[in-house]
Amino acid sequence: MTKILNSDNVKTIAYLGTSGSFTEMAKDYFCSKYALKAYQMPFRTIEEVIKYVESDDEAVGVIPVENAKEGVVRETTDSLIKSSGKELYILSDTILPSNNCLLSKNSEIYNISGLIAPAPAIAKCSEYIKNELPMHLNIINTADIEESARLLNSYNLTYAIIGTEKTAEIYNLNILHPNINNDKNNQTKFVMIGSFHTVPTSKSTSSIAISIEDKPGKLFSIVQEFANRNINISYIHATPSKMDINEYILFLDVQGHIADNNVKQAFDAIQEHTTYYKFMGSYERV
Repeated sequence: MTKILNSDNVKTIAYLGTSGSFTEMAKDYFCSKYALKAYQMPFRTIEEVIKYVESDDEAVGVIPVENAKEGVVRETTDSLIKSSGKELYILSDTILPSNNCLLSKNSEIYNISGLIAPAPAIAKCSEYIKNELPMHLNIINTADIEESARLLNSYNLTYAIIGTEKTAEIYNLNILHPNINNDKNNQTKFVMIGSFHTVPTSKSTSSIAISIEDKPGKLFSIVQEFANRNINISYIHATPSKMDINEYILFLDVQGHIADNNVKQAFDAIQEHTTYYKFMGSYERV
């Protein structure tokens, strides 16, 4: 019996990251959108999330798939491609701002003399740290945001951390300054995955991954199958395959749901032109 995504049949939601991570914020978004009351399980790696969801028919997972500044998250695409268990599908997506904040138990920013943060966060917020915080700031490096928040309890009120709005909520911290990133417009796309099926909507998008022979006209043949059926390709991205240095995996998003006859016919037709084909899911685009 085909299971349709709804709040009743999702028992567990797995997600990447420690407490206060951006992916946890995406998880909260999906829980709100689909009224999910599922048990929540954080994992340290994307591969762990995918493997867990593969092992549990009543689980969904939340992982990042693309960042506006850094591009496609290779660990996500590679792990989905090589997943060897049951079929997993993209069930939904969302785009969230990747905004770091300066957080502290203190309520006054001019009192701050120390910063506790992981190196990547410090790099992403280097301009703010240089221009707005004391020159002789005492910096303590940590592994992640969660460690920073926990370590903050061991220091006096003059210390702050770099975290998210979710971090402030969880650990009851003051937001001394929001969006301290060097890049003020950075965004990340997150997807929810699972073995469930979705119903068609007017905003449905379908995603596939393919590989084609390196010969003239092969890509044109793929595009033509969609054009002949008046199906718009809304996204295409090529990434090197880890199996062959000369081989590429193409990720395509097309408008429509696999339950639509013309979309299903197009997917069937392009398989004659591919050396690798994987249906990644049909879902409502944000």
